[in-house]
Amino acid sequence: MTKTQSDLQTRAQKRHRALRRKHRDPRFRSVMGRFVEEGLLETNVEGIVPRRHPAPLSDALWAGTVEPRIMELLPAVLVKKPSLLRLPKELPADVAEVMHAIRHGKPAPSFRGVPPEQYLQWVTQVGRKGRSPSVTKSFRFRRDDVLRLARLRHSLPARSDTEVIRMALEVLEASTTHPGKSNTAG
Repeated sequence: MTKTQSDLQTRAQKRHRALRRKHRDPRFRSVMGRFVEEGLLETNVEGIVPRRHPAPLSDALWAGTVEPRIMELLPAVLVKKPSLLRLPKELPADVAEVMHAIRHGKPAPSFRGVPPEQYLQWVTQVGRKGRSPSVTKSFRFRRDDVLRLARLRHSLPARSDTEVIRMALEVLEASTTHPGKSNTAG
């Protein structure tokens, strides 16, 4: 073996030992165990026990430096299933920024080195499968509009004013869309 090959092999062995040491860290085991319990991740790391108790966010952020899939999964978990983690009173700025972008349908920033296309794919896989989080919009209605919504909610199979508005939007969209004809200008 040449000196270069020997050096490479020595460095690889050091890195492998360091990774195994990190896999034994209680922070990694706690976070990975929580995500395994929830069915979000699988692992072949020995000794990972599924855990039902929430893991601290700080531990999850640290564990994400050991296992990149955790970092990809974190934004979706924070928005759709935050009960998996114990959150501090004040979130780190980058965590709050990515959560805000996902919740409000804004352009998503990179999250601790993970590009948006890698973590956004998890949003529909966490919590209620296949569903994106609702986007908050606010409107100002006149009093008679609010009363109309209440009457419609009671007369339709709707549980909320939001459902009434969704139903109305679907009817309006269906009535303006004609088969074989596009509504978009182009």
